[in-house]
Amino acid sequence: MSPLRRFCYARAAMSRVFVWVLRCWSLALGLALLTSSAQAQFERPLADRPTRLPALGRSVASSDDLTALVLNPANVAMMPGWELRYDAILLDEDQARVPPVDKQVPWQGHAIALGFPLFGGVATGFRLDALDPPSEALFQNYKWFTWGLAYAPSEAASVGFSLQRSFSGDPLADDLLGYSFGLTARPFNWAGLALVAHDINGPTNRGVDPSDPTNTLRGKLHASYDLALAIRPTGTRIFEIGLEGKYLTGPDIWVPRATIGLDIPPIGRLRGEFAITDPAEAGRTWIASAALSFYFSGVTGGTEIYGGMVTGDGLREEESYNATFGGSVRGWREPSGSQGRRYAVKIRLESTPSTRGHVALLRQLWSLADEDKVDAVVFELRTSPGRMARVQELQDAIRLLRSHGKRVLCHIEAGSGASIYMCSAANKIYINPAGGLRFAGLRSQHFYYAGLLEKLGIRADFVRIGSHKSAPEQFTRKGATDVAKKDKTDLLQQHEKHFVQEVARGRQLTVAQVRERIAKGPFVAKEARDAKLVDGFAFDDQIEKRLIELVGRPTLMIEDKRNRVAKKQFGPSKRIAIVHVEGDMIDGRSKTIPFLGNKILGSYTITDTLKQVREDPRVAAVVLRVDTPGGSAMAADLIGREVELIAKKKPIVVSMGGTAASAGYYISAPAKRIFANPLTITGSIGIFYGKADVAQLLQKIGVNVEVYKTAPRADAESIFRPFTPDEKKELNRKVHQFYDLFLTRVAAGRKMTKKQVDAVGQGRVWTGEQALARGLVDELGGLRQALEFVRKEAGLPKDAPIIELPVPDQTLLGRILGVEGLHADAAEAIIPPGLVDMVRALAPFAVHPADQPLARMELEWVDL
Repeated sequence: MSPLRRFCYARAAMSRVFVWVLRCWSLALGLALLTSSAQAQFERPLADRPTRLPALGRSVASSDDLTALVLNPANVAMMPGWELRYDAILLDEDQARVPPVDKQVPWQGHAIALGFPLFGGVATGFRLDALDPPSEALFQNYKWFTWGLAYAPSEAASVGFSLQRSFSGDPLADDLLGYSFGLTARPFNWAGLALVAHDINGPTNRGVDPSDPTNTLRGKLHASYDLALAIRPTGTRIFEIGLEGKYLTGPDIWVPRATIGLDIPPIGRLRGEFAITDPAEAGRTWIASAALSFYFSGVTGGTEIYGGMVTGDGLREEESYNATFGGSVRGWREPSGSQGRRYAVKIRLESTPSTRGHVALLRQLWSLADEDKVDAVVFELRTSPGRMARVQELQDAIRLLRSHGKRVLCHIEAGSGASIYMCSAANKIYINPAGGLRFAGLRSQHFYYAGLLEKLGIRADFVRIGSHKSAPEQFTRKGATDVAKKDKTDLLQQHEKHFVQEVARGRQLTVAQVRERIAKGPFVAKEARDAKLVDGFAFDDQIEKRLIELVGRPTLMIEDKRNRVAKKQFGPSKRIAIVHVEGDMIDGRSKTIPFLGNKILGSYTITDTLKQVREDPRVAAVVLRVDTPGGSAMAADLIGREVELIAKKKPIVVSMGGTAASAGYYISAPAKRIFANPLTITGSIGIFYGKADVAQLLQKIGVNVEVYKTAPRADAESIFRPFTPDEKKELNRKVHQFYDLFLTRVAAGRKMTKKQVDAVGQGRVWTGEQALARGLVDELGGLRQALEFVRKEAGLPKDAPIIELPVPDQTLLGRILGVEGLHADAAEAIIPPGLVDMVRALAPFAVHPADQPLARMELEWVDL
């Protein structure tokens, strides 16, 4: 039996067990209701307790706000954010008959609470209850102060405790100090369980005379225990039923209780409860309540206002209708409430986003598309948004916004071609009157170091497979070969084709017009407008005016400071893992080259991460986000193996970023499906091997090296001598073996023959569009399309949570110096701009050992 089938059987068995427990629980509850009138004589009734204000209509198992401080302290850790809360219950004291003291519940008063998350799943809350029961009640004018602390190690479980202390002018109700403990488990999206022990220490007033039995009971709180089950038949919070039971020691009372909750979009939530509060000899007494919460959500949080009624002969001997009301302001938004006023979101880019920063920006834009109250998105571009393949994903996000009825406005100061390329998808483009477009066409540049190495006395000695594998040429030649020149020219033309087509479509021009006007660049602001590359001029203070003109009504423009929305489901939702494969591949652990911001991708780091997501039952699908030019062939094989293992267990697809070539393509091949942007640089299926021979350099500076060896090839990898003809022959054989392995892996993953792979291999670089035509990728699309595909494959909802791995690791020195996690353009603040690309091109080779076969492409990028 396959592991997947065993898992399905186990899950089905767990569900059957859980249903059986639910049936038993329902039977026990029914028996408790039927037999409650036959309870044994107890010493004093439930009313004889100085209690805190109850949370009517809320379940012990599902309360995720500050009412948890009195219901179940464990749920404080389940709060989505901070909350300031007020609750009140006012009883009707103008009844025709005043019942006996033992028929009253002293629930009249007010409560105010403040709570917030701390760190790592820990949250805390404080609450002050001021009780003023009816004049005939046993206790008068007392207060409770409650402090709670809770910890949620996951979305499925939490533990917590609370400390509560009473204060009163009545010595019998003063200085009662109690401890409560709670445990919540939410194993399924449709069910939650809770167990709570209240006042477990049986707090006693120290001023009570223990010889007086009456006063002893009045001055003591007996421990009570709650067992609760919350059921959500639809799997979401839209409808919920709570079944609970409270057992009070001392009086020996069993109090069944049922709650109900129903979302009413876009108003709020309806809550109700029914409880048997006093199953006395003379007959049970009951309490029922109903309340309607109105939710109002803004950008930074939400507000709740509720009001309702509580009734029952547990409050008065005759029927009475009493008020319960309150509200809160909170740092989260409810999914069923009113979304508040309309607004526009401003996104300002002052530095080119890093790889993960780019993904974060995409996810932000996708979420804005689903916000009903967002009228528009304003981009303030103060730098290049990135390379063209990434800009294509931003264009896709802008089109998504527009398809959801959002307006998109771009404002440029001194823009690049990438700015125009991105903003051509927007509704309007405005430029600073003193700005311009630093753009007159596309270009690519490549560095060749053979002349420099020759002067230094360093000889690059390489063996490669494929005439298109041009990466070693930058060290062995002073210029490109004819084959490499043709490849580079074709790549540039592919970029230019997409650029002019997209700009023409967005700016409502012909392709010929775009080419003609670009050739006249760069442009000052007026020239850019006359060329119809922008729509007009605007200073920063005029952006809002231009926005109002675009939207057609006054609109508030703010930064995106939205707080999270409360979860619709219980427990640990199945999630998608985005695993970032970013930077040059090496054997070992990932690292960052300081100051340059270059990411070095370690095989151990990525294989550990992939194994983690493979074994994590909460991860239902994986998207491998590949943005690497390649590197170590060994690292690629190890990572590729983990991808293959995941593919046997759960859906895994590849989303190619700007570059996914050579070893980057190697690890992509085993995935179920490969997505590439039209201008993703991929392919480069090939291997090279070599070293730098520094013998002449050492001779120049007077250094002699003597080597003693036991075999002729013992120092073959030494940088102090060149390869011998025999060694080169052997290296050539080994490189062919590695290349054959590369072909085998790709052929197996892509369902092709090795001959077919070799025909599109030989080190040739392709754009994503060209790779699609050659069967190397399955679909043109970015990260959004990859996520949509795995959601369908795994049967996940649109709002399934996403986690990004591996978690970025920073050293203490890196944090102090600020050299880790730099933006893509941060190196230009340290190194002269003209040299940045050259240094970045050389830096990765410094981390590869001389004896390592490489599946890596030459750095290829097109500047706009």
